[in-house]
Amino acid sequence: MPLTLRTAPAAHAALPSRSTPRRLGFTIIEVAMVLGIAAIFAAMALPAIDFNRFRMDANARYVQNQLLGAQARAVQRNTQVLVEIFYDRGQFRIVDDTSASGAWESGESRIYGTLSNGMQFVIPPSTIDSVTPNYATGAGITIGAGSRPILIFYPNGSSSGDAVIYLGSPKARLQDNRAIKITGATSKMYFYRMTAAGTWALSEM
Repeated sequence: MPLTLRTAPAAHAALPSRSTPRRLGFTIIEVAMVLGIAAIFAAMALPAIDFNRFRMDANARYVQNQLLGAQARAVQRNTQVLVEIFYDRGQFRIVDDTSASGAWESGESRIYGTLSNGMQFVIPPSTIDSVTPNYATGAGITIGAGSRPILIFYPNGSSSGDAVIYLGSPKARLQDNRAIKITGATSKMYFYRMTAAGTWALSEM
């Protein structure tokens, strides 16, 4: 029986080398550098953002919403409702004037609202309706106790007449002045901003 010669197994062949896998993500140093650059750009941009504009717009929207609420209250409760401006403390009072006296009387329901961020009712340098400046102007405004302006909403949804209410900031900048205009027959409301040049411009809320 012929013998079969077997050769010794070859030495273990070297495995092909594998390249080092590519690193994913960022190192802490790279992340810190990106955050540092972003912080620098943010610090450069912040002074250009006029935060007072946003605060004043927010307060004007708040007053407008409260006026709309007073109008709805008059319709729903079938009674006239007063909005009285306490200009010396940045507040207003909404009164269910059930006696129809045009002023709050003991026993009548009342709600107070307050402007935020130190904003206030102001006498502007000029008015939208071109009359003598005051905290509120127009034929629909009456002056109550303490020289406080009063606007009335009636059960049919109308108001006591055309009126404009003015707001401003503690910085007393012209561009911070805002105005809410109310038309008498429909109580439709308009929003105005004053420009840095001191002129009024009708704006979108």
